[in-house]
Amino acid sequence: MNFKAGKHLLLIPLLFMALLWLGCYENSESNDQEEDLFSFQISPDDTNLLSPLIIEVIKEPIPIRANDGLVHLVYEIQITNFTTATIDLNKLTVFGDSVNNSPLLILEGDDLKQKTISLEYHPFKMAPLDQVVIDQIGPGKTVVSFLDITINDFDSIPGKLFNEIEVDGPPIIAQVLGNESLSMSLEVNIDKSDVLVLGEPIKGGRWINLNGCCDFSNSAHRRVIRSVDGKKFFPERYSIDIMEVDSENNLFTGDSNNNESWLGYGAELIAVSDGVVSRVVKGLPDNKPGESPPFPISLSDGAGNIVILHIGNGIYVLYAHLIPGSNDHLEVGDFVSKGDMIGLLGNTGQSGAPHLHFQVMDGNSIAQAEGVPFVFENFVNLGMLIDVEEEDGDNEGDGLDLDDIIDTDEEENFEQNSPGIFLTDVDLLEIPSSRVNEHQLQFTIIEFPE
Repeated sequence: MNFKAGKHLLLIPLLFMALLWLGCYENSESNDQEEDLFSFQISPDDTNLLSPLIIEVIKEPIPIRANDGLVHLVYEIQITNFTTATIDLNKLTVFGDSVNNSPLLILEGDDLKQKTISLEYHPFKMAPLDQVVIDQIGPGKTVVSFLDITINDFDSIPGKLFNEIEVDGPPIIAQVLGNESLSMSLEVNIDKSDVLVLGEPIKGGRWINLNGCCDFSNSAHRRVIRSVDGKKFFPERYSIDIMEVDSENNLFTGDSNNNESWLGYGAELIAVSDGVVSRVVKGLPDNKPGESPPFPISLSDGAGNIVILHIGNGIYVLYAHLIPGSNDHLEVGDFVSKGDMIGLLGNTGQSGAPHLHFQVMDGNSIAQAEGVPFVFENFVNLGMLIDVEEEDGDNEGDGLDLDDIIDTDEEENFEQNSPGIFLTDVDLLEIPSSRVNEHQLQFTIIEFPE
């Protein structure tokens, strides 16, 4: 046999093996395709219901301990009316782990109304709370209910929250969709990530939180919704406005028209953590107390002179309303150590009186971000504000809003530019209580370590 003939004979078994492999491959591919055809979903149409609402949670809650000793689960539910008729909101019940358990929260009637607003921009004073809360959802409209579930301790936190919403509407809705459609449930997971622990933003002093979590009725920050570049955000979910008070619970001494009369004015603000400066706004003048710039705000300078620190893992902290010139030593990209000076407490931007606006968020923006929970690693609980009056004589938004507490018409009778916030009833603890890793709630008075 010559070489060429032998070479051709050798190719025959190789060709046969190739054809055999190709046949096996095609057969295997065919089997895979056949198995995939039988991997279909079980149809939900026998159990699912058409519904008049579209409901969703804005952001899963992260358990956070506050200085009332309770663990708080703070979140919002967005509800859209997917009909051409007006629907009445009747009841919202929250269960832990199962609807068969005892409810953790029941909101119905006026209680539910007082925690529900339409999904739209609500300037602080141009939209008093009683004018924006609603218990009805118009055709195609969307509302947001703001929730705060309290649990005794971390061991009692459920794995999930079940939110049951009951509504009423024209008979046609029940006729077309069935009576069961008037009650819907939303399952919400609980994010059990570790809560951010921060140092104090100020050394020493007695500080009251006049605009913070989780008091929806009295805290404008809690109900802030921002629309930025076509998306909605809740950046101020846990933000605080703190003002210094003296042992007699005065916020100022002397002429309240002067910033220097307010006790906190000029207080040194310090870094709550190691971080890198990610944004600075400088050079804006202090406001005269009671004369905040009018709305609408500007994202670039609405918070006045600010410093934002990136403290790692995509988390940012904001110091707002600083005295002009007090943050001139910082530039974007500067590293700061925990305890370093950030600036001085002032009254710039959307502010009607000297205070620190402090906010933690997941973006390098005062508005294009979601509010992130945080706790201070060490402070002393001193007491709780029971009653307050505000006399700033204006009806403009000033970023430190207490107008939900007193009658708007009565406020307009006060002399213009005679600002004053008076803590008329404070319940102080007989024995101050040291607190560790807790969040400062609305209307509480605490003392930071020196």
